[in-house]
Amino acid sequence: MFSYIFMKILESRPSRYDRGINILTLGHAKRVKKEIVDKYVRAGMKILDIGCGTGELMEYAARKGAYVTGIDISEGMLCIAQKRFEDVELCDKAEFNHAGITDLDRLFEDRRFDLVTSTLVFSELYPDERQWAYTEINRVLKDSGTLVLAGEVKPQGFFKRLIHFLIRLPLAAATYLIAQTGTRAVSDMTEEISLSGFEVQGEQRTLLDSFSVVWARKKSNAGTAEPSTISAFSSKRDWSIAKTFWDYIGRWFPSPVEPGLRQIGAPDKNAPVFITCNFHLTVRRVEKALSGIDAWLLVAPTNGINVWCAACGGELTTQSVSGAVKITRIANKVSHRRLVLPQFSAPGIDIRQLKQETGFNSVFGPAYAKDIPKFLKMNGEKTSDMCLAKYPLSFRLEMLLSMNALIWAFIAAFCLMINPGSLFVFSLLFWGAGIVLYAGYPWIPGNSGWLKGLGLSILIIVGTGTGTILSGHGDWHNHWGWMLASVIICFWLGFDLRGIVEGSASEATGLLEKLGIHSIGKFYSSRSKTKGILKHDTVLCTGCRTCMGVCPKGVFDLDKREKRVFAARPEACFTCGACGYQCPEHALKIS
Repeated sequence: MFSYIFMKILESRPSRYDRGINILTLGHAKRVKKEIVDKYVRAGMKILDIGCGTGELMEYAARKGAYVTGIDISEGMLCIAQKRFEDVELCDKAEFNHAGITDLDRLFEDRRFDLVTSTLVFSELYPDERQWAYTEINRVLKDSGTLVLAGEVKPQGFFKRLIHFLIRLPLAAATYLIAQTGTRAVSDMTEEISLSGFEVQGEQRTLLDSFSVVWARKKSNAGTAEPSTISAFSSKRDWSIAKTFWDYIGRWFPSPVEPGLRQIGAPDKNAPVFITCNFHLTVRRVEKALSGIDAWLLVAPTNGINVWCAACGGELTTQSVSGAVKITRIANKVSHRRLVLPQFSAPGIDIRQLKQETGFNSVFGPAYAKDIPKFLKMNGEKTSDMCLAKYPLSFRLEMLLSMNALIWAFIAAFCLMINPGSLFVFSLLFWGAGIVLYAGYPWIPGNSGWLKGLGLSILIIVGTGTGTILSGHGDWHNHWGWMLASVIICFWLGFDLRGIVEGSASEATGLLEKLGIHSIGKFYSSRSKTKGILKHDTVLCTGCRTCMGVCPKGVFDLDKREKRVFAARPEACFTCGACGYQCPEHALKIS
């Protein structure tokens, strides 16, 4: 079970993946791949490996004379796989595709492959995604073709399940903290496969029955399996007290809900279709905004990250939305072809490509879900105010709690162990400074969050020293420890404050880049950020105002005389990239 948990960490370092996964599984992963090839691969076969990773299984199959095709969503993994085949001079035996499960329908024709394999992939998929995958695998397999799946399953029997849970829980928690993701054990893989047009030939379980290898044959008279109907479920399924609590104290970490289709009210074929991410707090807020409205809510997989961060960080993309549209088969539930995307998804979704892949036109809704009813009443039009990102006092205080609660709790626990009497003073200093910095941010002098924090710490030090001297209770330097603590606390609270409560360019990102740190798990990735200066080609501009509808900072305005858009507030731009990505004439770009 180490493999499927720590696999998520190893995936972030493709060059170490094979060695790491084999150490963690004591060679079990390599043995399983070799056994699959030995039992099911023959020379001349056409094989598809889903989630091929570094191409280990593909290489074994190619050496036996098979022609192998691999798909994987990780570019890093595919680079290692391609290099592997170059080194062994087997490039003529392989084809690689940077793609995911939902791309099978556009990549491969019917009955192309003799064998489809996949190892340690299906436990990463949600039930609807697996159902889609089975249907597509059935389609691309030749008559009487073979499917071999290996992955994490839930053990059979109470005691094995209990032991599996006790061992898995700390590993899953560690993986969540380090890689901000996880896997989901499949309840009954053999049943899922048998219900998808396959005849299960056998199953082999190992590692406390938690690892399963299932082999099945496509039924010779089955033809191409018809897509199963995906049911929309109620928004009540998303409600979780634990997740709601975590949303407000653990914003550093993802908080995912199951992607898929939600039925809000009693929607019919004419009901609007809204798209959002699968971050729990966002989904709940969108569902609340849609209460009293008959609508479909399509939740796309973003690894539990909010819309704006997911769009800028490569999680909420054209592919993820296209995949959600395909998997839920929303086209069968509505008579129109129109999606309402969240405005903050504009940096990550190409609506032109999305139409090509799904047949749906897309519009960007308001910046905030609370404006959706007004947006619908205006027949899909937005006011300029509905496009702006806003940072009111309530939002700033929410971010104070969600970004700092865990840090406070960790230090508070340390205080209790070392000196319980210091907890009150520390808490007063921590939250008092936080309230001043976050609530008073617009009025505290200085452009930098760190500078504001430094100024506050100086005031605390001067106030502490002056108060001590005037009170006559000892020397001021007796409080040097708390003075130093105030500097550290204010420095921490000012860290990236401008990016958190103002939506400006992140100071923390700039510092990490200068230090040569380009990524920290999914917390931060400089390569996903758009950098540079906004350039506007007035010759290409047609005044369509697309940029005005997606810019969260109100940078643009319309020159009615020239019938062109111009940058009225260029100083407000922080190069999120939404305008350039959505401009149909390519008149805007970051250079």
